[in-house]
Amino acid sequence: MIKPLRKRHLQIWTALAILLPIGIILSWLVIPNPVPVKIVNPVTAELLPVIKYKRDNREYCITIRTNQENTEWQMEWKNKLALTVPSAIIYKASTSPSEGEFTRSFTPAKSQLVGRIEARGNYVFALTPDSPGNAGLHFILYDFIHQQIIDSINFQP
Repeated sequence: MIKPLRKRHLQIWTALAILLPIGIILSWLVIPNPVPVKIVNPVTAELLPVIKYKRDNREYCITIRTNQENTEWQMEWKNKLALTVPSAIIYKASTSPSEGEFTRSFTPAKSQLVGRIEARGNYVFALTPDSPGNAGLHFILYDFIHQQIIDSINFQP
């Protein structure tokens, strides 16, 4: 290596020795502070006092609740075990599952969406006022990923 090249080499390494730590420190200072982790808990709705229907299963418990005047309705869903599917949707069916072709002809587009359930936990869903009636309530637990019916739940008056 000739003398001018050695001199240039020394200047470059000196500049790197000074600029590299300064760059590291400045980049460390520019990083924003981490946002504190907030656990997102769903807002728990106040449960209505009157229990109209109750269905207890090995995997879940369903309670249909109403107020004294039967003007507001709720579905309370409690998962006892973790679901075997990643997530499921509850639909209110317009016809009774006891009818012959129901499970083959079920389509989510023709049913009323109630809510989505995932892992263990308690879920409360408001039902529309026209949902409960004298004909009973019919719900479908539907796996939207595999597009198949997991379970059908009937409440007869």
